[in-house]
Amino acid sequence: MEEKKKGKKVAIIIVVILLLLAIAAFLLVVFGKDLLNKKESKTTKTKVEEKYSPYRIKSNNLELFDLRFLQLENEQTNKVYSPLSLKTALGMLNEGTDGETKEQITSVIGDYKMKKYVNSANMSFANALFVKDSYKQNIIKDYVNTLNNKYNAEVVYDSFQTPNNLNNWLKSKTFNLIDNVFDDISDMDFILSNALAIDMEWVNKIQSEEDEYKVEFPHEDYFYYVSPLMGSGYHTLKFNNNTQNVKSAQLGAVANRYDIVNALGESKIREEVGKAYSEYLAKDECGTAAQEPDVNTYLNTYIKELNANYQKISNSTDFYFYDDENIKAFAKDLKEYNGTTLEYIGIMPKKDNLSDYITNLDDTKVKEIINNLKTIELNNFKDGVITEIDGYIPMFKFDYKLKLQEDLNTLGIKNVFDANKADLSKLTNSKGAYIAQVAHKANIEFSNEGIKAGAVTMAGGLGAADCGFRYDYDVPVEKINLTFDNPYLFFIRDKESGEVWFTGTVYEPIAWSDEMNYNF
Repeated sequence: MEEKKKGKKVAIIIVVILLLLAIAAFLLVVFGKDLLNKKESKTTKTKVEEKYSPYRIKSNNLELFDLRFLQLENEQTNKVYSPLSLKTALGMLNEGTDGETKEQITSVIGDYKMKKYVNSANMSFANALFVKDSYKQNIIKDYVNTLNNKYNAEVVYDSFQTPNNLNNWLKSKTFNLIDNVFDDISDMDFILSNALAIDMEWVNKIQSEEDEYKVEFPHEDYFYYVSPLMGSGYHTLKFNNNTQNVKSAQLGAVANRYDIVNALGESKIREEVGKAYSEYLAKDECGTAAQEPDVNTYLNTYIKELNANYQKISNSTDFYFYDDENIKAFAKDLKEYNGTTLEYIGIMPKKDNLSDYITNLDDTKVKEIINNLKTIELNNFKDGVITEIDGYIPMFKFDYKLKLQEDLNTLGIKNVFDANKADLSKLTNSKGAYIAQVAHKANIEFSNEGIKAGAVTMAGGLGAADCGFRYDYDVPVEKINLTFDNPYLFFIRDKESGEVWFTGTVYEPIAWSDEMNYNF
């Protein structure tokens, strides 16, 4: 019996799975038999000089680490993963490591401290350590205490004869969106789990289902309109160089910074309009000249209405934007839940294809774009013109699985996967423990109503009257096209801290179909 204990080798499997409609993360640990049957010699651990990685996490804000997996798996496909889930999983794992193994993980996660989030009906964040009853004595007590105090992790003891307790935990922590993840866990000794999920609505929908958005300025030849979805249905957007027809929602904003009275001169306007109005009254084509105001009264009202057009601004929904010769960006807030506001940010390159753009992307560039996002306020628009923002935003829904172990090896985290080098002595007193497998799968849905995501870790027109007087002036209009009609990348982040919950790429949004006109 003593020899069997001495000969036991541990293999730990960590599986990271992310699903849409709920976000979750799990570290799966499986133990196996060691083939060595020799006495363990006493060894003295040597202190390893701390290593630093270019992807070392320094804060909760967006970092190179968050982008690196986009670059490592830069295929032209839909992609989503959760940096928050990955950091949490690595953090919990690192609490149980020592020596070179710890140095490699620490060189990446640094002194990262996870922000504590308040769970609600729309956001779930949970950690747990599941331990097989027969393996309870092999888990280091200090490690359990650390998980509990630092990560608020539950400790669950289970026979592992069936996966029911674990699957039920996952289901309850992901709003019943993730169920029956495991078929069999009988060969596992413990499972370290992190689960996070969101089901959040926009503050305002991208395109209203019932209310139209219409902008027109009296006596100025300008009109803009966004129809309600109930009347027009979702828009068919030509995506990816006209190769796909996809489902999209429309948004718009208009800012009038054209001071037409000062630009043309009040006296000139009075002269031109007064002449035309006098001719209209003389002809009396409508037979209403006797009831019409006199020329001077009409002109006074005309000038007053022109002045009232100046500095008017409105938008069909709440959003932020950025547009230059290289990229366009769209951002929108989700509702606040228990003090947390998540923000969606989409970035579409104009010149480069998305793959090349990602290759040269770093956190400084992304932060600069985010810092330059503009609100729909008058001072953010060009003076001397009417600025119109018109955009169609694609809907999307997909999942993706990272090649996590390969990616972590590239980041320099290697020893923990090597049975001969891994040091998990602060997690378990079983000798020879190592991480045998890691995986990370994510799923996300972006809709007109909001965003659902889940992760598991184991991973109208304007018509003129037939009769009546109308004199409209041409006006200078500058248009900003905020339509996302080519592949782009996105982030979902904590607006206060900058912490990235999800990031990914969109190459194939939801295909458009006739049924979408009636699916509300």
